[in-house]
Amino acid sequence: MSLRKVFILILVVLFLGTLFTGCRSKTESSKLKVAVTIYPFYDAVKSIGGDLVDVFVIVLPGSSPHTYVLTPQDLQNLENVSVIFENNFGLEEFLKSVISSLTARVVNVSEPLKNVVELHNGNPHLWLNPEYFVIQSEVIKNTLVELDPIHKDVYEKNYENYKKAILNKASELRQKLVNLPNRNVITFHDAFPYFAEYFGINILASIEPDPNKLPTPKQIIEIENLIKKYNVKVVFKEPQLSSDIYKSIVEDTHVKVLSLDPIGDGVKIKTYTDLIEYNVNTIYDALK
Repeated sequence: MSLRKVFILILVVLFLGTLFTGCRSKTESSKLKVAVTIYPFYDAVKSIGGDLVDVFVIVLPGSSPHTYVLTPQDLQNLENVSVIFENNFGLEEFLKSVISSLTARVVNVSEPLKNVVELHNGNPHLWLNPEYFVIQSEVIKNTLVELDPIHKDVYEKNYENYKKAILNKASELRQKLVNLPNRNVITFHDAFPYFAEYFGINILASIEPDPNKLPTPKQIIEIENLIKKYNVKVVFKEPQLSSDIYKSIVEDTHVKVLSLDPIGDGVKIKTYTDLIEYNVNTIYDALK
């Protein structure tokens, strides 16, 4: 082969390589870049958006949004997203100081439920009630449609399937708890009132009503008195928060300590239905 032909062949190969790389970059860049504050919303975005979205979760499983501090990597990731889905109502204090410097749109997925939050003294943990979570997911779906209207039918269909799966599973799990003789529980912090509302559980108290404050000795005594009065055999901790405070309570009352998870771990609890199923089964096994 002549040098001229070799040269032409090299140019063709380089051109085709550039062409394919350009096509791949265009496909990747066409995805909506989305951030969510907590893992349940990650599941919602992925289930509704599928391959059309690229999702980044800020508070990784194992961390608590109440105590989270943004990292330099978080800030770098947030520079590239089009929209941030947050729960709001005081859950994500870590976002306040940086929102004004971000170009991303920040969407409060709980906006349709603000009256519910007011009735519960500002408690932000709405997603743990499946009916409220599908409302939050609808806000996510509507936002994706607004940002990417050409794929509206895909988002609408995925949302309806997601909603149906969640409500069917939630109804099934609620029936599982119907015949429990004892529905009294003590939780670690005040994360589960909406969950209890849907599943018919009675929360006697929370060890740390405010996750940023340790309970006082007086509050500990009140908890121990409730345990004795209602013959509580199990109290619940959370994997995202330190539960060292339980040591004295266990010593004084001999209760067992099990774990409820308000967010999910991304490993054993990968989806929203995994999350509610885990918590219902944990309560059921503890109280049956």
